[in-house]
Amino acid sequence: MVFSLHHFTWRRVLIFGSASLVFIVFIFSLTPIVSPLPPYTGPYEVGILDVEAEAERRVLGQAILKDSGNAAFTLETIAVTLYYPSSLPVAPPDQRPWARPWLPQPISLIGEGYARLAGVPQLSRLFTFALWVFGSSTVIPGVVAAPVISGAETMLAGEGAGSASGSFGTIMNAAEQEHLELKRDGGVGTLPCLVFTHGMAGMSQSYAHYLGSIASHGYLVAAVEHRDGSGPGTVIHLPDGTERKVWHLELEDLQADPPMTELDLKAAQLAFREAEIHETMRLFARMNAGEDIVNRKIDSPVLPSFKHRLNLSAVTLAGHSYGATGVLQALKSAGSETMPMNGGIALDPGKGSGPLNKHIDVPLLVMQSGEWTEQQTEFYGQGWHFDVVRRLVDRVKEGWFMTLTGTAHPSCTDAPLIVPWIMRLVTGTTLAPTVALREYIDVSVDFLGYLQTGEKKGVLGTQVTSALGPLGDSQERMKTKGRHGADWEVHAVPH
Repeated sequence: MVFSLHHFTWRRVLIFGSASLVFIVFIFSLTPIVSPLPPYTGPYEVGILDVEAEAERRVLGQAILKDSGNAAFTLETIAVTLYYPSSLPVAPPDQRPWARPWLPQPISLIGEGYARLAGVPQLSRLFTFALWVFGSSTVIPGVVAAPVISGAETMLAGEGAGSASGSFGTIMNAAEQEHLELKRDGGVGTLPCLVFTHGMAGMSQSYAHYLGSIASHGYLVAAVEHRDGSGPGTVIHLPDGTERKVWHLELEDLQADPPMTELDLKAAQLAFREAEIHETMRLFARMNAGEDIVNRKIDSPVLPSFKHRLNLSAVTLAGHSYGATGVLQALKSAGSETMPMNGGIALDPGKGSGPLNKHIDVPLLVMQSGEWTEQQTEFYGQGWHFDVVRRLVDRVKEGWFMTLTGTAHPSCTDAPLIVPWIMRLVTGTTLAPTVALREYIDVSVDFLGYLQTGEKKGVLGTQVTSALGPLGDSQERMKTKGRHGADWEVHAVPH
């Protein structure tokens, strides 16, 4: 249809202009599209740093990229976002520092990545604009490269030292005691560690509130930025100063002999993720040894000193969705010299990311969203997904399996915090996103504490309330309350 100029009268311009202005005011003021990330839940300020370090270069598998002829799964560097407790005092809410924008830079890279993932690369500018609208104003609370909390301050946690308080004499006495303990223990530090692996189409910073809150309770957290082709897009910074982009991969992007199946692709990606987890463990060891680590992330500062600060005998592995499947797979190597993991946290183990590893000899916590539990699918010929997970956890000597009702698959991510009304509309959740994340965080921190002390707190201390969940009698689906009033269904507890 062709429009002539006389259609565009001043009256029409005024009407459409006024309507557009009212719409913009309504969207951005009366019902805000985005909300800021809330403060972390623990007593410590959080330091944050994006790190990309050298890795043991190796090629995994035989697949090559059709567009370049290069190996598809080449490990060259390891990239993580570190969250850790800092010695800086916690700022009041109106003076909260922030570490960096929530979206990686440049936003155009992620926009193009999601356009490719959606199968419409020609719309990359539209995706970039949408990301800019919904995410450009969101920042991650914390301080870039903040000083690491001292052992003296962590020892004073029960005396209000979470905000760096305490008398100088008390701190000095605690520091002296710490020095004696380090000397006696051969330099083993006090900070337990967590490695986190993101889900399909996710990114390392998609879980900033969950992971930053765990760090604020006294843990070093490394969120891995996977280069296995599962995310929208990422950049590898090579030693010669050049860059290589890694985009989301589909079967049609790969060439192999024999041709790969979907399961082959999943297996290759999970193997690559396991290698990245191994490299993260090696990075922890280098940090604890006080090595001078070159940070290849553009404009990122050097690492603060973690020398003799990390407890490498207490490394826990956690992940969401595809990442949870990777957690279960990697735990088969737990306890080895190169993978000294003491437990695992699996959030909504994947339903389409391949069969789940059942050989786990360390404590395991599986938390599912209400959506993931209720919407059952047949799982690789093994039965309903819920039952497969329940049988897996039952085999683990120290295993918990539970569901947080009223939640959806993205509820452990930042998305419901940033765009709450959109996520509620799309997912149909009934539990407030802030409450859901507080529950996930508290149970995770309780589990991490259990790994250190053996004490079962909160929901971890309850008995089974609903063994069969959606597969049993609805009248037998009893619940237990979390600390913030949410309902948990507990399906399995340690024997």
